[in-house]
Amino acid sequence: MDQQSTLLKDQGFEAYKKKNFKAASKAFTECISLLDEAQDFLSAAEMRNNLSVVLLELKKPEKALDVLKNTDQIFAEAKDIKRQAMALGNTAAALQVLGKLPEALSTYETSADLFKEIDEKEMRALTLKKISDLQLKTGKQFQALASLEASYDQNEQKSAKEKVLKGFLGSLINKITHRS
Repeated sequence: MDQQSTLLKDQGFEAYKKKNFKAASKAFTECISLLDEAQDFLSAAEMRNNLSVVLLELKKPEKALDVLKNTDQIFAEAKDIKRQAMALGNTAAALQVLGKLPEALSTYETSADLFKEIDEKEMRALTLKKISDLQLKTGKQFQALASLEASYDQNEQKSAKEKVLKGFLGSLINKITHRS
């Protein structure tokens, strides 16, 4: 990544932090153009993922999904599993906003599996919570409870609240499975 690309990336992040999503979108878009010209496809894929998050904030889920096309594959080819999983998570978020819930759920699940593969507990926990939320919305209450419980399993240093919730979820799941 050259100096101008780095400057645009930094401007994009700065604008995002200030919730100036239009400026962030402009900076990331310009950065992507420069990176594409330089044939730095890995960095361009990362910027596309940043842009997708901004586009979701701007209520443009179709554009967010479009900008993400094949970024997960670019990371997969580079053997960058963490960024591949993140790209899939971003794709799932756009699909969810578009109301494509079964596809979003499946994509989140693939993302969570990749995070598990590389032992990325924090990102996996966040993804599992999103899976649980989607499962609830699609009428899969039991699976939602199990996903939520699994998300709490990822955090080795649980707060008192998380310990109580984990215990509650475990006993609730136990009661449900013994009724069946």
